[in-house]
Amino acid sequence: MQNTDTPVSPEIVALIEKTIREAMAPYGCRSIDVRAGEDHAGNPAIFVEATYDLRDEAPDLGVTSRILTPLVDKMWDVGERRFPYVRHVFHEHQTFDARKRVRA
Repeated sequence: MQNTDTPVSPEIVALIEKTIREAMAPYGCRSIDVRAGEDHAGNPAIFVEATYDLRDEAPDLGVTSRILTPLVDKMWDVGERRFPYVRHVFHEHQTFDARKRVRA
């Protein structure tokens, strides 16, 4: 088991930021915060909080879940085994259209 006190390396932070920004650029991704910690079961984890600006266009709700698999794959490819928990924080006045879906 990895030590949960181990900080997230700058290379992994850059990889996480690049992956999220590439997928979420159309939705006004303003900032990404990455930190190490433990999940609910006490396992080492990486917590990511992506914050977004208010946009006129309603974001596709499916894109937030589809980003996780490519992110985990890229992290595993470079040897990072901690699971990334990604929280997307949209502007409080952002509207959403649950019918709007981007097809993969």
